[in-house]
Amino acid sequence: MLPGYKANESELTITIRRPQHNDTAKIILLGADNPDSHRGIYLDDVILDEFGDMDPRAWYEVLRPALADRFGSGIFLGTPKGDNHFREIYDKATELMLSGDPEWFSAMFKASETGIVPASELRAAKAIMSESAYLQEFECDFTASLTGAFYGKQMRDASDSDRICEVEFDRHVPVYTYWDLGMNDTTCIWYMQKVGRNEWHAIDYTEECGLDIPEYGTILRGKAQKHGYDYAIHTLPHDGNAVVLGSGGKSRTQMLREQKVGRVDVAEKTGLQDGINQSRVILNQVYFDKLKTKRGVDALKSYTKRWDEKNKCYSNEPLHNWASNGADAFRTFSMSQRQEVDASKLPRQAVSDFDIFGGR
Repeated sequence: MLPGYKANESELTITIRRPQHNDTAKIILLGADNPDSHRGIYLDDVILDEFGDMDPRAWYEVLRPALADRFGSGIFLGTPKGDNHFREIYDKATELMLSGDPEWFSAMFKASETGIVPASELRAAKAIMSESAYLQEFECDFTASLTGAFYGKQMRDASDSDRICEVEFDRHVPVYTYWDLGMNDTTCIWYMQKVGRNEWHAIDYTEECGLDIPEYGTILRGKAQKHGYDYAIHTLPHDGNAVVLGSGGKSRTQMLREQKVGRVDVAEKTGLQDGINQSRVILNQVYFDKLKTKRGVDALKSYTKRWDEKNKCYSNEPLHNWASNGADAFRTFSMSQRQEVDASKLPRQAVSDFDIFGGR
């Protein structure tokens, strides 16, 4: 027990006396579900536990800037959760530490090397766990598929086959956008080009929070002006037709059409599992620009199933976190492609008034 401490359970804080400095230090417990709620705070040091489960914006856009004016430090802890932002910052820390930068340090503690967990316990765990789960949880293996990930295999294949790379924008090919509309969370947009019969290029990605439709119109026009995007169709999810309160009875589809950014369509409402399965199929046809779509790629890698605590297994329902919005926008894309080629919607019989016998 720390001497001279004062706890505030409602604020989730502990204040500790520091007699040697004649002052106090405060420890604050914060959640990372809504990083923007922490903007404006000041910090001397921060510890990010299970960083791989967090929205990476929590560090890059909120916490890191909050440390700057006080020259604070950050510590990242956690278990690997696939090839995501935790892997990225671990690799960067290792690189800088080996280059002699004294401000960076990294360490990996594998159960097979530390001796903390008895070998008998490791054998028992290995006997009942999948290989990927064991390597992830006990051996700190970033290459193991994220347990419960919907697109783990597909995104690993994309990485192994160099489809997450530098993708060149083709000015002669139209750009299609596919959306997930956020009300109280983020709106995500994938920018796609179809190259050949069975090849798609994901050339760009937008994810913003708290913006109105006219502001997204500004973003679209800005990208068109900067990069030369020639928009063909903007496809919104089915809830794009819902009326927005305070809009005078307009839907977001109508509001986007008023922005004069090109044709705006609304995708049909489809089943969640159908969309996930279709996304698994079409992911094998997609090349991702490694810089412009990095946030979206991380979302697809981190899109996971929800853990069912009652039945002690993963359900078929997704965990709603920072990654689900980008994955939902990609699902809008994948289901739009199935709707275009769905043979069940084609007529079974051709109808013609042409008389092959020459009669009238």
